[in-house]
Amino acid sequence: MDNNEITIGDSVYPYTKDGFTVYCSPLCPFDQRVLCAFKVVGVPHSTVRINIQNPPWWYGLLNPPLTTGVLRTPDGTVLNESMAIVEYVADSFPSANLMPSDAIGRAQLRMFVELFNSRFNPIIYSILTASTVERQKSQTQLLLSGAQSASIELEKQWQRPSGGGGPFWQGDRFGFAEITVAPFLNLLVVLKHYRGMEIPRTDEYAAFNHWRSAVSKEPSFAEVRPADDDVIAAFGKLVI
Repeated sequence: MDNNEITIGDSVYPYTKDGFTVYCSPLCPFDQRVLCAFKVVGVPHSTVRINIQNPPWWYGLLNPPLTTGVLRTPDGTVLNESMAIVEYVADSFPSANLMPSDAIGRAQLRMFVELFNSRFNPIIYSILTASTVERQKSQTQLLLSGAQSASIELEKQWQRPSGGGGPFWQGDRFGFAEITVAPFLNLLVVLKHYRGMEIPRTDEYAAFNHWRSAVSKEPSFAEVRPADDDVIAAFGKLVI
């Protein structure tokens, strides 16, 4: 889609008239959530790349927090939180079945995603920024504990009718769980490169590894996933 302009007082910023516009930094995992959601539902959208280290002068008017992974909807509403945006996409395009339709199923899904938000995703950053070997080891154990808990939850889910035996949370459907977690699973390549850390190929992590493998092969995520070398280079700036 072509970008157009809208006026905010005396200022302008690019957007797509009557369409969706995503403002993003493609190497950011939070932004990849948003891009992946639109790929999965197959809805046309335009993207405006933002260098968060040197954002354009108009970006603070569009999004005062100066974060990326921002969506402008066709009616002009601006959303700036990746989880909320993915849920908005899921609710706006229900035929894509990104989330279960029943309350229990949605609650179980949110609990699974929260496990990653609290016990996996932030720990990756903690391992990279750890300034001592002891700190690296303690944070690595936390990450492994989170991965093991995720493996247990996947095994439970795949026994439920909504899990359909996997390989994704919703059986053969790549949905909300995968969209929100996949970009952070992709950061494991960074841990391997800088810290020599990998999720063991043992029984207690079997479901996690099976799920991770399926996620990595999903075409809709592959379209937005940056090259490993680019991710490694970008996150190398965090390593102490």
